[in-house]
Amino acid sequence: MRYLIAICALVLGIASADAHARLDHASPAVGSTVERAPASLSLFFTEPVEAAFSGATVHNAAGQRVDAGRAQIARDNKMQLQVPLKQLPPGTYKVDWHVLSTDTHKSKGSFSFTVGAH
Repeated sequence: MRYLIAICALVLGIASADAHARLDHASPAVGSTVERAPASLSLFFTEPVEAAFSGATVHNAAGQRVDAGRAQIARDNKMQLQVPLKQLPPGTYKVDWHVLSTDTHKSKGSFSFTVGAH
C-alpha cells in the first residue's frame, strides 16, 4: 500500500511540475513568412497568464525594438497576450516573451517571423 501511495505521489508531482504556461501558437505563426506586416502580434498560451508579470518584445535584425507599447492580456481570453507593433518593413523579426501563469510558474521563450519575401 505504501508503494502505491508513493507512486501516486510521484506521478502527481511530475504532472504538477509540468504545469507551466507554454506557447501554444502565435499570429504571425512561429517561423512563418507573412506578405503584409501585422499591426499586432498575438501569443496564445496553454494556461491563463498574469498581466502584470507577462510581456513580450519584438526586435528587428539590427536589434532595435519594433513593438509599439506594452503587451496586454486580451479582454476575452486570459491565455492570449497581444503586442502592438510599429509599421514593419520587410525583414525578419525576433520575439522574446515571458509569462507568469496564474499558478505562479514562469516560462519564457523566443521565436522569429518574417515580413515579405526574404
